[in-house]
Amino acid sequence: MKYFIINVRSMTQAEKARLFLSRNGIKSSVERTVGRGGCSFSLKIFGNSEAVCPLLSKIGISCGIPR
Repeated sequence: MKYFIINVRSMTQAEKARLFLSRNGIKSSVERTVGRGGCSFSLKIFGNSEAVCPLLSKIGISCGIPR
C-alpha cells in the first residue's frame, strides 16, 4: 500500500491528525523521528496526498513537502 510521511510539530498534533484521519476512513500512524535537532514526530499516512492534504488543512495541519 502506498504511503507518504509528513513532519508535525508535536506528539499532540500528530495524534490529533491521526484521529481525524481515522474518522475519515484513512489509515495513518505516528512515528517518532530522531534528527539533528533532537526528537520530532511524523505522521505516516496510507493514501493519496492529493486527497489527504486538503482534509488536514481543515484542522490546521500543513502537509508541506512529503518525504
